[in-house]
Amino acid sequence: VPVVSVTSGLSTWVVLGGIVLGAASGSALGFYVAVAGLVMMGLATLFSFITLPVEYDASNRALAWLKSRNMVTQEEYKGSEDALKWAARTYLVAAIGALATLVYWGFQVFGSRD
Repeated sequence: VPVVSVTSGLSTWVVLGGIVLGAASGSALGFYVAVAGLVMMGLATLFSFITLPVEYDASNRALAWLKSRNMVTQEEYKGSEDALKWAARTYLVAAIGALATLVYWGFQVFGSRD
């Protein structure tokens, strides 16, 4: 997990650095640096999609725990259920956002192919 955290934080800068390096020097080195950044970004994106079931399961387990321990009333349980379901969906939105960012930078590096 720490590797993914560092990778996802640096990947955009590596891609951007590769694009700038390629534009400034005109060599292929910038392209390869940008592709390395895309690979880093792709791994972080893949990780965010792989962990989605874990996040949804955590919300379901929390609901089951609340119910089994009688921690909340029926009315509070419905609110808890709603809050935990939406909390899990934030991870889905983050994963989709990571994919959109990867596609965007992929188009920047490889250019649109008409």
